[in-house]
Amino acid sequence: MNDFYFHLNTKFHYGKGVVAGIADEILNYGKRMFFIYDEIPANVSGAYELIHKVCGEKGIAVTDFTGIEPNPRHTTIDKARALLKKAGGADVVVALGGGSTIDSAKALCLTANYEGSCWDVFESAAKLESLSTQGRKEEGVLPLITIPTIAASGSEASNVAVIANHDKNQKLDYRSDALRPAAVFTDPTYTYTVPPFQTACGILDIMSHAYEGYFSHSAGSMQDGISEAIQRTCIEHGRKVMLVPHDYDSRAELLWAAQLSIAHLADQGRNFVGNIHATERVVGNYFGFPHGAGIAIISLAWFKYALGDDTAYRFARWAKNVWGVSPSLDDMAAAKEGIRLYESFMKELGVPTRLSQSKLEVSEELVAKCADEVWERVDASTWFHPLSSKQELLDFMMLAW
Repeated sequence: MNDFYFHLNTKFHYGKGVVAGIADEILNYGKRMFFIYDEIPANVSGAYELIHKVCGEKGIAVTDFTGIEPNPRHTTIDKARALLKKAGGADVVVALGGGSTIDSAKALCLTANYEGSCWDVFESAAKLESLSTQGRKEEGVLPLITIPTIAASGSEASNVAVIANHDKNQKLDYRSDALRPAAVFTDPTYTYTVPPFQTACGILDIMSHAYEGYFSHSAGSMQDGISEAIQRTCIEHGRKVMLVPHDYDSRAELLWAAQLSIAHLADQGRNFVGNIHATERVVGNYFGFPHGAGIAIISLAWFKYALGDDTAYRFARWAKNVWGVSPSLDDMAAAKEGIRLYESFMKELGVPTRLSQSKLEVSEELVAKCADEVWERVDASTWFHPLSSKQELLDFMMLAW
């Protein structure tokens, strides 16, 4: 096992009606709260009214901000920052919504006292190649409390924020323990009304966080077991909530899977590359695919391209322990069956298996342009199945098309 540093300092509040107790958590930081939220789930769940009620009873002043879009724009985050400053600041930020809203809240917390655009901070980190900043002590970062309304990215418990600059056609992430939320209030009933396609994308997104590091040549029995359990949970309970959206236990299982998966418990002590997400980030910028759908399509293409004599053993373990493929099959046969079952699961959930199946215009020429950009940004020689040329990268990406 490799040496590693890991820090997880988040309080988890779980259960139906748990948000009613959020005011006591807020008071640990002060009486000024900035509330950034997704309007539809906040109102449909009753959370907006509840939060304002309990905060009012405790004398907590609340400043509201809504309107975060998917793949959150840095300009929208800057608008939130301007409102925060106009309100005279805050002692704590509360974010209710999906990954885009919570990522935006993290960017807000990180850059609340910065005079320029939040994009400057993200871009500077990227230029300095300091995106992996575990243990770094950023100053002046506001504490964050999160309330997830979808089981997907797990941003409500992670130390990562991803934002987009649509003018530059770029997405950048910032990783630091300073961004990890102080507390999470998870009420599974808040996810009941998530539309089926978004639910499906979330299920596949959770799985991706569990299997991306799993495909590594560095061993880890404990890590493998955690990863496999998360993936099996997504398959079992993902199928249930697609049929019965108000299945409380399955919604709860998926939310917990999302939060455990993004914590990367299964990746500590082994090599982690992150090539699937790095590729999807570029593809998502160009085509605007929902992240969960994009990550599943890229994953499927990567599995097919990466399978070979040197990797079959790993795909075979995945197939047998996650998908229930017969133990009697040899490694290559089991691996192929596992990949087939993954593709079948995507179809069962109603998620496209190719970029070209999208209603968006996805041309071969644009896929080639994406490949050029991915090649410039990543070191493909470190991947589980290493790539030695841009042509190999393009071949892999054309499988996604």
